[in-house]
Amino acid sequence: MGWTGCVTPVALVAGTIGIGTALPGVSFTTDYAVFLLELGLSQDEAAEAIAQLEEVPVPPAVLLVVSGLAAGLTINALAALGEELGWRGLLLSELAPLGFWKLSIFTGAVWGIWHTPIILQGHNFPDAPLVGVFVMTAATIAMAPIYTYLTVRARSVLAATVLHGSFNGLGALSLVYLTGAGNLVTAPVGVAGIGAALLVTTLCVVHDRLIADEQITTGGALSPWA
Repeated sequence: MGWTGCVTPVALVAGTIGIGTALPGVSFTTDYAVFLLELGLSQDEAAEAIAQLEEVPVPPAVLLVVSGLAAGLTINALAALGEELGWRGLLLSELAPLGFWKLSIFTGAVWGIWHTPIILQGHNFPDAPLVGVFVMTAATIAMAPIYTYLTVRARSVLAATVLHGSFNGLGALSLVYLTGAGNLVTAPVGVAGIGAALLVTTLCVVHDRLIADEQITTGGALSPWA
């Protein structure tokens, strides 16, 4: 299950873009200037950045995915390790008797609430920080079963660490390629991202029920490290 730590975040972001495109008022774009201007760059700075991007002999999307995964496996993973030792390390071990779903929902709620201070400061949802607290918590609850699933399958918190780091490295792609709505809708932890997380969770359940030798999503107590 080790490689899924890299594939899963790609699926989450691709799903976010796909679902986002289907939402009212949202459209897919490859005009990178839109994203760069929203970051605060001037017209000239955005044009210069795009010119540099076009000089690279690979498609921009490929470059962004590769660089995001590279960050996810290195510096982002180191940053995420502290969180994951808490969520998928300590909490998973302590709450394993609750079973897969109760454990995941509780961990997801704590995970989301933990982000409240930085969300209120404008991180992720600068235009609607108060609503953003609830959206962020809904997103972490939706994503938590995926993290639980990969961790238990891999018998290692490193699986969640790689997923977390890579997701952080790739997450901005939905903001690059989706336009027409705010971060509450298009962010990887926004409405579109929640939809993608539910889709990937469904795929985890399908794998568990139809492919895996041992089922872990049926509600019984978990033995995460056995």
